This record gives sequence, structure tokens and C-alpha cells, in this order.
Amino acid sequence: MTMNLKEKELVAIGISVAAGCKPCTDYHVTVARKARATGDEIRQAINDAVVVRRSTVDLIEDHALTLIGEDLEVIGCTFSSEPSRITALVSVGSAIAVNCVSSLEYYLAEAEVSGMTEDDIRQIVDLAAFIKQRAASHVERYMSMTEKKIAA
Repeated sequence: MTMNLKEKELVAIGISVAAGCKPCTDYHVTVARKARATGDEIRQAINDAVVVRRSTVDLIEDHALTLIGEDLEVIGCTFSSEPSRITALVSVGSAIAVNCVSSLEYYLAEAEVSGMTEDDIRQIVDLAAFIKQRAASHVERYMSMTEKKIAA
């Protein structure tokens, strides 16, 4: 099953939120609404992305602390329940957006249960790469303007 426009936009919302890009989030929420995504579906995509982002922060914090000798019980990634197709798609995209291999491995393994295809994964990888590049360009443009103000 190939992702339809609404699914792609819900995934794009998740990637945008996980990447921390406000302009990307603005754009994709608008397009998702035009693709007939409901407020609940958009809210769920946002929540799924936030869960991935927060669990990634916890994973890397625990990893870094173990490197300095802290003895921690590492929790790892989880879904709150059996993931829907959209939750699985958004979670994979969000894991790519936050550059977390551990999260990505977990969510890809779980995604098979939800019927995610190789084509879906390719589309998510491409979408995440594009959104991450756009997010970085927004930051670079802001820094360029800030540097010009400082130099003036």
C-alpha cells in the first residue's frame, strides 16, 4: 500500500515537529487540512512525533551518562499501544528527523506489523531528508541575518 496525500502530510507534520521546524510545521498542517486530515489525526501525528523526540532525548541522555560511569536502567522506545499505520509511519519519519538510529531500528521493526512497505520507507526517507534540509536552511538564513545585524 502506497501512502496517500493525507498520510504523507501527517508524516510530514511528524517529521517537521520532530525536527523542530516551525515553518515546515505551518506548511504541512495547512496542506494536511486541505488533504482532509482531521484535527484529531493532526493532533495524533504531533503527539507521535513528540513521543519519539522525547524518547530519543532520554536514550541519548542515558547513553551519555553511562559513558561517565552512571549505572542506569535504559528504558528505550515504546508505543503506547498497538501502533496504527499512521503512528508507525510518523514514528519512523520522526526517528529519522531526530537522527536516532536506536529509535529508527525500533520503529522500523514495529512498522512491519502495521503493513509498512519498502516504498513507504523510501518515501519517508526522502520526505525526512527534504524537511531536515529545509529546517537547516531556515536556521542558516536566520543566522546570516543575525550576523549582518551584529556586523552593522
